[in-house]
Amino acid sequence: MSQETEEQYRSIFENAVEGIYQTTVDGRYLRVNPALARIYGYRSPADLIDNLTDIAGQLYVDPGKREAFARLMAERDVVQSFEARVFRNDGSIIWISENARCVRDPQGRIRYYEGTVQDITERKQHEEKIRLLATVFDSVADGILIVDPDLSVQAVNPAYEVMTDFQREELLHRPLVIFAPGSHERAFIEDIWRTARTEGRWQGEVTSFRHSGDAFAASLSVTAVRAPGGALEHYVLTLADISQRKYQEHQIRYQASFDRLTDLPNRWLVCERLEEAIVRAQRMRTKVAVAFLDLNRFKQVNDTLGHHVLKLVAKRLRNCTRVSDTVGRLGGDEFLIVAPDAMDRASGARLVEKVLYSMGEPFAVHNQELFCGASIGVAFFPDDGETADQLLRNADLAMYHAKRNPECKFVFYEAGMRERTGFTLGLESDLRRAAATGEEFELHFQPKVDMPHRGYHRVIGAEALIRWRHPVRGLVSPAEFIPLAEETGLIWEIGAWTLREACGRLAGWLAAGLDIASVSVNLSPRQFQDARLVNFVRDVVDRSGVPPERLELELTEGAMIGDIEKAVTILHGLKGIGIRLSIDDFGTGYSSLAYLKRFPINTLKIDRSFVRDIVQSATDPAIVNTIVNLADSLGFDTIAEGVETEEQADMLRRQRCTRIQGFLISRPLDVDAFERFLVENAG
Repeated sequence: MSQETEEQYRSIFENAVEGIYQTTVDGRYLRVNPALARIYGYRSPADLIDNLTDIAGQLYVDPGKREAFARLMAERDVVQSFEARVFRNDGSIIWISENARCVRDPQGRIRYYEGTVQDITERKQHEEKIRLLATVFDSVADGILIVDPDLSVQAVNPAYEVMTDFQREELLHRPLVIFAPGSHERAFIEDIWRTARTEGRWQGEVTSFRHSGDAFAASLSVTAVRAPGGALEHYVLTLADISQRKYQEHQIRYQASFDRLTDLPNRWLVCERLEEAIVRAQRMRTKVAVAFLDLNRFKQVNDTLGHHVLKLVAKRLRNCTRVSDTVGRLGGDEFLIVAPDAMDRASGARLVEKVLYSMGEPFAVHNQELFCGASIGVAFFPDDGETADQLLRNADLAMYHAKRNPECKFVFYEAGMRERTGFTLGLESDLRRAAATGEEFELHFQPKVDMPHRGYHRVIGAEALIRWRHPVRGLVSPAEFIPLAEETGLIWEIGAWTLREACGRLAGWLAAGLDIASVSVNLSPRQFQDARLVNFVRDVVDRSGVPPERLELELTEGAMIGDIEKAVTILHGLKGIGIRLSIDDFGTGYSSLAYLKRFPINTLKIDRSFVRDIVQSATDPAIVNTIVNLADSLGFDTIAEGVETEEQADMLRRQRCTRIQGFLISRPLDVDAFERFLVENAG
């Protein structure tokens, strides 16, 4: 070899970018170039040769790699692209790729290995990154689509196939169709691609679809990928099915805004609708009617049936109001109706009358007919309040007055109501004090008589009537304090005092030789529904010592209608004590022969409304006669109340009703006066 050629080879050896080496078979370096020293992290070739003396033990991360390398060399005399991880001088690890051959002597023995080394760490890292990305692409839960700038699908991951039920063969190299038909306007979709092109990314919520055509809510991310020169290469679309999340969000919003039992707007939402109606009414110069509705006798319905009734009430209220009206449940048995664009009070009255008519029909629940009317208070914007809170309070106050006056099914708010309510609150405080001691109460007794012949009246009993002698206000009317006692829950204490006092008086009269057939005591609906009633009555009868057949309890039809099965059970429990039972105000409630025949009662008490006009009316005599015939067929007695004139008594006698009670015979008398009445009418 010429000197010039040798210098050329030396220059190549010294200046090559690749590492060049010669090693012994047992793993010692004979000769290396500067590039290899740099790759392995040594200062110079000499430094490498002096310090890297055991290739298998010092260089390869996996010592077995040297054995594999030597085996290949022995078998093939050459190794190509042999990849391995090796330690650099500082302990760090890099990837290398080797190409080498065996150099043999004339006898074929291996003299040494010579070859080249490339640092492929960067390439391996890139490949690892690609591998990881491919793993993510294949295993991530979100759907991924890669599309070219013309929106032709180039790749689809398995998650997208699972999410949509599309097969990749149906999608690849075809135009991208990802939005549910008709779900988005063209301008919205065009904005997605424009934003991704100009800003590099678009993210938001869209409506996509499955292979079946079913739409679903999705979170979409579109990323533009560009070449180093800036040219758009493709878009990467990431799609997540968020339909479950949207459903949960809907449920949360629903639970925050709607009553779960009735599906009506709750207090928060109905008040928000009221505020919106007020704003609109201010702009349009119209009125808003607000109707506050509270169910009557609802407490007589047990919890299970109560839920059914509330659902039926909600349905009826929706059916008898306009689409523009809002019907909401405030809680318990309270409902609110917001009627925007009300013209005047007459239109509000028509709405309320329609509601009351609907509520007047019985509710069919589990083969039972339950009656649950309503009391309604009505307020108007802007007449009765300028804010939702004021209107709600005033409608509630009007409803309170409607509930306290049974003759009024609904009441319009009036400015003086608040002052009257203040009077009632003071009365409530005094009533609580009176109920705690019983000292301010007294009993009056109104005689009941039988008039089989004109001019002859035989005393058959008396009705015990409570009176409250207030220390300041004097005698307070029962019509004023009994509804208040019902409403506040004091009726049990007051009713208990009445029953004990009546039985005590009856026992005293019998012991004194005053032979009175019976004393009747009124039971309120709330008392009748109280679980303590039967045992309490039994205890009072036992303690007083009165013969149980001398005590009669009077109940209204309404007290028993809420839950008929429960009513029958209570009535039989009372009847088992031996006392008498009568239905007061008969004919004014929700009479039903199917129920009446199951009630173990003794007497039907004909309401005073049929007696008042019996002389002039063409229908009242027939009604009384019908009640008497009904009672006879069922084995009941009858008695008419509110009899004030001889003409009324004579007409009742013609209808075969001879037992009467009223001012014609006597007003309610205090104890002393009633005792004198008994003595004067004895025999």
